[in-house]
Amino acid sequence: MQVAKNYLYNAAYQLLNIIAPIITLPYLARVLGKNGVGIASWTNSLVTYFLLIASLGIVTYGSREIAYVHKNEALRQKKFWEIQTIHFIAGFVALILYVAFIYAGGAFNHRIYQNELFLWYQIWVIFSGIFDISWYFIGLEDFKKTVLRNMMIKLTMTVLIFVVVKTPNDIGAYILLLALSQVFGNLSMWFYLIGHFHLPRLKDLDLKPHWHPVFMMFLPTIATQIYLQLNKTMLPFITGSTASSGIYDNADKIIKVCLALVTSVGMVMLPRMSAHYAAGEHDQMKKAIHSSMDFVSAIAVPLTFGIAAVGPTAMLWFLGKSWGDVGSALVLLTPIIVFIGWSNVIGNQFLIPTKRLSEYTWSVSFGALLNIFLNFFMIYLWGVEGAAVATMVAEFGVIAYQLFVTRHDMKIAAHFKGLWRYLVAGVLMYVVVDAFVKTHGVGIKSTLIEAVIGVLVYVLALFIMRAPILKKLLNQVSFR
Repeated sequence: MQVAKNYLYNAAYQLLNIIAPIITLPYLARVLGKNGVGIASWTNSLVTYFLLIASLGIVTYGSREIAYVHKNEALRQKKFWEIQTIHFIAGFVALILYVAFIYAGGAFNHRIYQNELFLWYQIWVIFSGIFDISWYFIGLEDFKKTVLRNMMIKLTMTVLIFVVVKTPNDIGAYILLLALSQVFGNLSMWFYLIGHFHLPRLKDLDLKPHWHPVFMMFLPTIATQIYLQLNKTMLPFITGSTASSGIYDNADKIIKVCLALVTSVGMVMLPRMSAHYAAGEHDQMKKAIHSSMDFVSAIAVPLTFGIAAVGPTAMLWFLGKSWGDVGSALVLLTPIIVFIGWSNVIGNQFLIPTKRLSEYTWSVSFGALLNIFLNFFMIYLWGVEGAAVATMVAEFGVIAYQLFVTRHDMKIAAHFKGLWRYLVAGVLMYVVVDAFVKTHGVGIKSTLIEAVIGVLVYVLALFIMRAPILKKLLNQVSFR
């Protein structure tokens, strides 16, 4: 089935964006130390705000628009160049603002001045955003090209990290490798257009119809990213330690690996749902959303309980004993795997395809404001753990708001019809795995055994409770 194939391709794509730093995480934690990892994380959180300006809401908007006209090649090319021209303009503005920020920030803030060189290295992240055309292939439901091309880029970058980063003084080399790998990865996607696309005449392009919806897509994007990055940005200012940003960032990276598996459903289904909406197939949309919510719950719940059980001890051998505080933050962050998974379905599969952007924007803006408010006193009181709690509460606020505004469109209870089975299986899995963790030593062998036990207990519990998801997965995941 095409959706199943695309889910697996997109899951691989999302994982490839994260898997390389995850593979190198133990090495970097030991070579660069908390301060080095913290500097890389903190400077990256700062450049991300400008990357948002360069990207606007184009990844989501562009994929939706291409999905609307995917059968009309001429119109598809025209829309591509119109949207990408806006992308180029936004990127140029972002570069100017970022350069101004470095000069002005360095003059007024000692921490920015102290890390000015690393901030200059991060400028390549903005260039990577400017040339990102993944949205075009997502709109065509063609995920294979993106995965295969980025695989080579990521593997090369991973090898280079082990070759180039040797001492705590190689922070700059690490930052450049991460940034440039994104640039080359995004540039490589343009080769697929050679021979198929022709350069348009500027007078044939009509940018005006796109500015308003792109800006409306930009608002929820920036709101979401602000509270995703704000913790890493605020931690050094409030705690006085750059290392705190590194601790939170490492916990965040582990969570994002899990989220890549969960949120891939939303990106895969967005073009399909947009096509259903354009064709007036509203009942098909609602049926697909209920299925997506059930699928996301089936994956997110065990990941949440599993990471909570295994995470604290696994971090001791994975990152080193000096990074034990990552485990505490990790446990507090695990519920967001479920919350973000659900909000991704309601937002990306219903609110965005049905053009209810204002409600989507308000939901993530509510989460951003809640997170900012909580950060000020929670980080002050509890540091990294406070930032994790603030993020968890904010993500719950997002999905709660989205469920409230869609309550008249879809029955809330229908979304969670099978949730009780996953919760029972998840709790049982946690109890069994946690008991094993407490009676065995810390090491990679123990963690692998714990993971296998967790999967077996969860699947067996679902089988005993006759969860419908098992039969659906066996029927749909087929490449014939």
